[in-house]
Amino acid sequence: MNCAQTTSQTADPQSGGGGDRLDGGAISRPFDHSATAWLVGQAVRALNSADKEGELAYRRTAELLRRCDDVMETIKGLSRATPAGDAPLRWCLLYVLGDAGDAKAGEFLVRAALDKLPERNPDEGCEGQRDCELLVRTMAIHAVGKIAERHREAAEYVVKLVAERPDRVLLIEAVKVGVELGLAGKLREMLPKEDQWILDIKRARTEEVFAEPEREDGKERGFTPPKRGALYTAPHGGCCSCKEG
Repeated sequence: MNCAQTTSQTADPQSGGGGDRLDGGAISRPFDHSATAWLVGQAVRALNSADKEGELAYRRTAELLRRCDDVMETIKGLSRATPAGDAPLRWCLLYVLGDAGDAKAGEFLVRAALDKLPERNPDEGCEGQRDCELLVRTMAIHAVGKIAERHREAAEYVVKLVAERPDRVLLIEAVKVGVELGLAGKLREMLPKEDQWILDIKRARTEEVFAEPEREDGKERGFTPPKRGALYTAPHGGCCSCKEG
């Protein structure tokens, strides 16, 4: 199904025609070009929400996008139109592609993951351009993994990523994804001995690493512990032009 043929049926009357954009984005209403682009915009909006309603909206939107045969081309076009400095929006688009794309998206995601990283600028601190770009490329790798869970043939793209020997941070992520897909044996044959420790990295759920407090009296003693924020799925960094809406 080509969702671009159904634009008039999916427009949101409260948004003046169905468009959407991230507040602070440098491109104007990028999701207005077709019904598929509109759905991608709704997925991005829901992805950046922090409530159960947003989670449900994202899942349902991703389900609709899987029925659109132009979802990969639409997201590729949106990615190309997004300013290079808008890493959060590019991250979100890759996240959506991971949940909505098919095996054909693997080649695009591999190119996104292997795109040359900018040099580190020591004056930018811990949230510089290179750090933002590492987040984008990491998401491209994990998007390949999500697609391979639905379309097994896409697992070959994870093997290709490891074979290309990307930046160490990205190599670790690619190996982790490959292990989760059951490719540990094949990757072990590819990795040099000094890198095979990566195969032993385990992923833990967030709740598994929280320590139980030892105090039981419940009284404050000169300080208030910091509150833990919501577990957002999208990155947020002050170095990029896209602000969370």
